[in-house]
Amino acid sequence: MTPTDTDSATVGRPRRRPRREDVRAGLLAAALEVFEEIGYVAARLDTIAQRAGYTKGAVYSNFGSKQELFATLLSERLADTAADVLSQVDHLTSLDETVQHAARYLARGVVREQRWHALVVEFALQAGRDPDVGEVFREHRRARRALLATTLAERAGAFGAPSDPAHYIVFATILLATVNGMAVECAADPEAITEEQVAESIAAVLQAALAP
Repeated sequence: MTPTDTDSATVGRPRRRPRREDVRAGLLAAALEVFEEIGYVAARLDTIAQRAGYTKGAVYSNFGSKQELFATLLSERLADTAADVLSQVDHLTSLDETVQHAARYLARGVVREQRWHALVVEFALQAGRDPDVGEVFREHRRARRALLATTLAERAGAFGAPSDPAHYIVFATILLATVNGMAVECAADPEAITEEQVAESIAAVLQAALAP
C-alpha cells in the first residue's frame, strides 16, 4: 500500500471516541493542575477543559459544576487521609509503632503537598460564603470524619480502647484540624515549621485517640 493509499484509508476511518472514564480522568488531572496553580475561585471550567484537551461541554457532561468537579477531586484523594494510613498498619502490633508510622506518613504529606492543603483551606473558606460550595464541602467533610472515626475505632479496639466509632468523632475532627492547621503554618513559614514538628503534633492526637 502506498503512502497515499494509507492516508486515504486513515481519513476514511471514523475516529474512536474517548472512553468516558478516560475523559473524566483527564479532566480531573487537568483540574488539579489548574486549581493548585491559581486556586479554586480563580479557576475557570473552560481553562480546565482546554488544559485537558476537551471542550467545556465535556466538563458539564461529567461533573455538572465546578463545585462537583472539586468535590470529586477531594473524594479521590482518600489515599492521603489518616483513615487510609491507619488501615494499612494492621501488621503493626505496638501502639507506639502505629502512632509513629501514621504520624510520619501524614507529616510528609503536609510538607510535600502544601499547594493541595492550601487549596482545601481555600475551598473551606469559600464554603462559608457560597451555599452551593458549602453544601458540597460539608457533605465531604462529614463523610471524611465518619470514615476516620470508624478507622480509629478499629485500630483502638486492637489496643484495648473502646471500639465504638461514635466515641472517635471528636478525635477525628481534631486530627483533621491538626493536619490542616499544620499545613497552613508550614505554608506560611516553611523555614520555621519542620516535618518533625508536624509529625509530633499529629502523633500527640493519635496517641490520645488510640491509647487504652
